Amino acid sequence: MMRFETVSLAQTKMAAKSLLIVLLLGCAFFMAGLQHFVLTLPKPVPPTTASTATDGIVVITGGQQRLADGFNLLQSGAGKALLVSGVGQGVSKTILADELKLNPRETALLTCCVTLEFQAGDTRENAVAAGKWAQENGFTSLQLVTANYHMPRAKAIFTRTLPDIALSYWPVSPNDLDLDIWWKTPPIIRLLAREYAKYLTEPIANLILTRIND
Repeated sequence: MMRFETVSLAQTKMAAKSLLIVLLLGCAFFMAGLQHFVLTLPKPVPPTTASTATDGIVVITGGQQRLADGFNLLQSGAGKALLVSGVGQGVSKTILADELKLNPRETALLTCCVTLEFQAGDTRENAVAAGKWAQENGFTSLQLVTANYHMPRAKAIFTRTLPDIALSYWPVSPNDLDLDIWWKTPPIIRLLAREYAKYLTEPIANLILTRIND
């Protein structure tokens, strides 16, 4: 009986040690991947750079900078119209014009050429909404505007969801996202780690949803 308990205890310790090694290796691989993910994030486009002309511009909500950049693209003639996808309930064009501090001419452009979409709750739904909007307007090319850390996953989802749409990308770097010292700032570490985890699991999530829909 004593020998059995000794063997059982030894096996338990060995299993715990093996599990710890696997967890440590997993964390090491995740951190190495995260570092690569951060280093290869798309760089913000310099203000003097001419944007790619497309039929439409799509802004995924998540910060005023995204909307400001998208509207500036519209003003510059980079697109015929702008879709803001995932807008919160209660938000209106009047509120947006006030937040962006638009003058009368800019407000008129917002009124005529910007569509607010309220239903999308995640990136996949943003892509579906963008596809419907493009179809309704006869658009065959879109420029996607979102944060630089969100762009890899958004690009993968939009490319998969809209195979017949020519896509170009305008990454926005939030003012409070300092990638030069990201590892020193816990909130930024959490933000990037969460987005990287979503990016890694996106193919699996897509496969699951495809099987469910089938």
